[in-house]
Amino acid sequence: MTAKPPMKSGKSGAEVSEAIRQAIRAGELLPGMQIKQADWASRLGVSRVPVREALGMLESEGLLAHEPHQGYSVAILTQDEVKQLYLLRRLLDREIALSLVWPDAEALDALRAIYHEANAALEAGEIADWLACNDRFILAVYDLCPMEIVAGEAAKFWRRTETIRSGRIRYEWQHLKRETIQLTIARILTQLEERNRAGLKSALARLTKVRKVPAGSVAPKS
Repeated sequence: MTAKPPMKSGKSGAEVSEAIRQAIRAGELLPGMQIKQADWASRLGVSRVPVREALGMLESEGLLAHEPHQGYSVAILTQDEVKQLYLLRRLLDREIALSLVWPDAEALDALRAIYHEANAALEAGEIADWLACNDRFILAVYDLCPMEIVAGEAAKFWRRTETIRSGRIRYEWQHLKRETIQLTIARILTQLEERNRAGLKSALARLTKVRKVPAGSVAPKS
């Protein structure tokens, strides 16, 4: 993982939460691992205030869990919870594909810029950076949906399944060609460029396809 420069004091809880999310993407923080406020405040060069804010934000998203007298840890999702979350995402993604407003030239350029940034991370072998671009891309697609509640719920479930998605991509990083991973974003971008709703629905549905991985566990594709 690329070393990140220390953050200056005064950074917001949102920025701290992104740093913690990046550690989850990189596999540095795995489900069940504790997150200590003092350690992260020292690591990022901030006070504990934005760290507490960040932990609260990530808990509200379902990405972290909090237990009295034990503190925060990366949430553990059961197989049944994963299936339910991806079912909900699949239903919401379908509605987004059918209702979103096609991006104009400016919006398409912004999506292409994220795609190219993701490809650069892919070439550099930076998994966490690629996953961050993937997050930005999908959330930008959700923002095209005029149904704010639907888009908001889709974004919430997307964030909550970060550990599952990150784990799957880290596995694929070792076993698949880079071109295969690249298609995760490319398929969706192509359908947006062509204004193909059926194709967009299919491309989004691939993100919630449950596939078997070694050890007999069940994990979504991305």
